[in-house]
Amino acid sequence: MHPDTMKHKASLWFGDVGKSIHITDVYWEGDITQQELIEVADQISPDWQTIDLELDPHHPCHGRTYRLTRPMADPSEDEDALSARQVELALAGEYVWVHCCQIVMRPDGDLRDDAGRPFSRVFSTLMFCTEFTSFEDTALQCDENFGAGEWDEYELYLDDALPTPVASFG
Repeated sequence: MHPDTMKHKASLWFGDVGKSIHITDVYWEGDITQQELIEVADQISPDWQTIDLELDPHHPCHGRTYRLTRPMADPSEDEDALSARQVELALAGEYVWVHCCQIVMRPDGDLRDDAGRPFSRVFSTLMFCTEFTSFEDTALQCDENFGAGEWDEYELYLDDALPTPVASFG
C-alpha cells in the first residue's frame, strides 16, 4: 500500500495516562510530523494532554504503541519571558548605552555560577549608544561592535543612569 493512502488515527486524551478522558479521534492520510499533529490537536481541543497514535494496519510499524505527551512549559520560563517582554516595551524607543562583558572562569572570581564555580565579569572599555528596539537586536549590535563570540552579557544604561565620569577631556 502506498504511504500517502494509508489511514492513521490519533486519539486525544485529557488527564493522566490510565485515568484520562477520551476527547475525540482524528484521522488523516499520509505522513504527518509531530508538530503538525500538535497543531491539529490544539485546534480541536486546547485541553488535550496525551495523543495515542494508531498507524494504518498496512504500515510496517503497525502494532507499536506511540504516545505523544503535550510539552509542558516551565512556568518560570513563561514568567521570565513575560517580564522580559514588559521591559522591552518599557524601553522601546529610548536611547540606551550598551556595555558588554565577558564571563571569565577563575578561582579568585568575585561571583559564583549556579554550580558554585567562581567567575568574574570583565567589561569592555567601550560602550555604544543606540535606540532600543529589543534585546535580540541589541545582541546583534553587540556582535557588530565587538565581534560574535567576543562578549557574553551586556548591561543597559539610560543616559540619566550612567555613572559619573571619573575624568573628562575637552
